[in-house]
Amino acid sequence: MTISFGRSLLLDDGDLVVTQGQLREVESVANLSQALTLRVLTPLGSDPFNTGYGLDIGRIFTQSNPVSVVKQLVQLNLVRTLGTDPRVRDIRRIVFDDDPAARHRRVWTVRVELDTLAGDPLTLLADVGV
Repeated sequence: MTISFGRSLLLDDGDLVVTQGQLREVESVANLSQALTLRVLTPLGSDPFNTGYGLDIGRIFTQSNPVSVVKQLVQLNLVRTLGTDPRVRDIRRIVFDDDPAARHRRVWTVRVELDTLAGDPLTLLADVGV
């Protein structure tokens, strides 16, 4: 059985991509990667058509918590957000950029390693924060 990861319009830094007057499309695993990245970059509740869509981290960075707690809360929310996509089988690992300068920022780079429904590995890189 072949698993389809769907098809969508290709985005480049949030903008639609047009080539020779035609909107470009993305499909397969590239579409899944784009969709999951958009899910992480969208604040929870900001989509008026699906208020349960997006990553809920706004309050995490406004509370006084140690860095280890902030990382755990971000991880939990990434698992919740990415795990709701039916094309994701398992989230294997979430790794933070541990640059010492990042400890004082409210935006961190994370690498999420997951398995797709087809059993293939996929790695996402995203900046999360407020």
